[in-house]
Amino acid sequence: MVIYFFPLIAAALSFGLTPIVRYVAQWVGAVDQPGERKIHAVPIPRLGGVSVVVSGLLTILSVWEFERVTGGVMRIDPGVWKPVSLGGAIVFLLGVWDDIRPIPAWVKFVLQGVAAGVAIWCGILVERVSLLGGGSIHLGILALPLTIVWIIGITNAFNLVDGLDGLAAGLTIIAAGSIATIFFLRGNAQEALLLLILLGALLGFLPYNFNPATIFLGDSGSLTVGYILAVTAITGSQKGATTLAVMIPLLVLGLPIVDTLLAMVRRCVGSLRMLSGPKATLREQIRVAKSMFEADQKHIHHRLIALGFSHRNAVLVLYALALGLSSLALLSVLAHYRNAGIILIAIGLATYIGIRKLGYDEIAFLRTGTLLRWYESLTFNRRFFLGFIDLTLITAAYWGAFVLHYDLPWHTELKAWYRGTFPLVLVMQLACLYALGLYRGVWRAAAICDLIRVVAVVPLAVTTSYIVAMVSLPPVETLRFFLLDALLLSAFMLGIRSTYRVLDYMQQCAHVTGEPTLIYGAGRGGQFVLRELRQNPDLGLRPIGFLDDDTRLQGRVVHGIPVLGSITGLRSIIEAQPISYLIASSSKIKRERLDQVISICQEWRIPMMQAHFKLEPVAGEPGRVNGVQYPAHMVPETSHSA
Repeated sequence: MVIYFFPLIAAALSFGLTPIVRYVAQWVGAVDQPGERKIHAVPIPRLGGVSVVVSGLLTILSVWEFERVTGGVMRIDPGVWKPVSLGGAIVFLLGVWDDIRPIPAWVKFVLQGVAAGVAIWCGILVERVSLLGGGSIHLGILALPLTIVWIIGITNAFNLVDGLDGLAAGLTIIAAGSIATIFFLRGNAQEALLLLILLGALLGFLPYNFNPATIFLGDSGSLTVGYILAVTAITGSQKGATTLAVMIPLLVLGLPIVDTLLAMVRRCVGSLRMLSGPKATLREQIRVAKSMFEADQKHIHHRLIALGFSHRNAVLVLYALALGLSSLALLSVLAHYRNAGIILIAIGLATYIGIRKLGYDEIAFLRTGTLLRWYESLTFNRRFFLGFIDLTLITAAYWGAFVLHYDLPWHTELKAWYRGTFPLVLVMQLACLYALGLYRGVWRAAAICDLIRVVAVVPLAVTTSYIVAMVSLPPVETLRFFLLDALLLSAFMLGIRSTYRVLDYMQQCAHVTGEPTLIYGAGRGGQFVLRELRQNPDLGLRPIGFLDDDTRLQGRVVHGIPVLGSITGLRSIIEAQPISYLIASSSKIKRERLDQVISICQEWRIPMMQAHFKLEPVAGEPGRVNGVQYPAHMVPETSHSA
């Protein structure tokens, strides 16, 4: 097709223009000097965006002329690119100005806002969105602010990610190619051609920009390509029979978006920490506020280099991540968004793990220990808090059951009955949960008996609400709906009431500091010692395994800790891994076996301790205090030591 010829023209023009632009940048002084926050060691010209934009503009003019001469053989109207061209021109001139003479951050934001306003004035507006390719949601009054935030956010995202040679250019190539492919599949050839021209111009520029770079893309390039991608993503979603799912641009542009959000969070957290000091003056507050917009070396690409990646390898890793996200976006479109929710959940988990591995300590509010501290610091009425959560769960279960049980389209009479019945069901179920004693439990001490109580109480509450709801005759049979409601509500309440214990267990398992310690005995005494070591990090002991003489436990895992073997294999265990301490978990261990363990520990100079748990009256004769008879096996003091 002729349409594929124009990206080649853009690539050839960019490849030929870049050396000229590089010379001009040196002549006008648009050179990026090495500095404290810079990775390069020699001065590098900026203004690389000029060659990309000029080559792209010349290619667009050639498209226009080709269509005029051939009478519209490609049916491409370059006039539809007016919103991108006008706003893009503002952003481009802003970038050129900043490359030659740096300008304040607030001026950049104002002019970017003007460019976003131009796009909106030309009809570019996110009026409706589709989460997973299904029915669209009309945004109403939120359309204008969301459009401005999207355009300015994506524009700056590609500017922030432009920190390594070839990174911003390569990520833009991947994003432009991916979105263009999706547009072609949806029949949006004009937007696809514009992105392909951008792709070609960047391909011609990349040989000069890849490590070691001889010219940088600069703000003239990074801001412009970000603006073009932001606006074309909106124009493409406005066309076609269905709205483009919002997850598609989020996936394709995911890497710059995540990096920008991380920069915002860590800078905000850092500023709050600086202002938390005593008596911060107005001048200090202003200085801290300005520091939020200053460049730093804490972006994702910088963290990769800090982990030991070379300059090129860090860029290639990020290329691979961007290609993976774009492939998932394309796969979702081809599969008509089936399993899109699972893809998003998997990407979310992978993103969280990656952020933690990169060492972003500023995201501390996502840690389990912080969540537990929030729970402990709640000062309002706990019963009111639990009731509010259960109101949310009852609502989610009710309408979740409705969506799962009834197929689209939902009839007006059906929706009206369930909408009118919902307040009554909400009140009845909450009242039953309270009356049946569900709020007497404590989440932090939740046990199996508490979860069994939930399983028993929730069906009773749903049954009661079902009986009351039947007073108003439903238009259809509703028994299966309420059965589904009971299942969902039980699952939700079991999950939420297990949250504290799950977070507590995760925090205990995350405690990996301390001296490696072996526990002799994997029974109840050993498990008691394990819990004490995990819950009391001040002891400075880290359990690494159990030692047990029961052959049935060999190779098993008890509360996440493996049973490494019996006393016959203790020497080989000590040889295989360092052990600083050994704890005998029970006084019931036979003396001859205990002596054998003591002998081996002395041989290897490993301190050995005995754990005790004993009960005894506070004062008086053994077995009798103030005329009260106590069990004979009690000893003088309650103790638990290790």
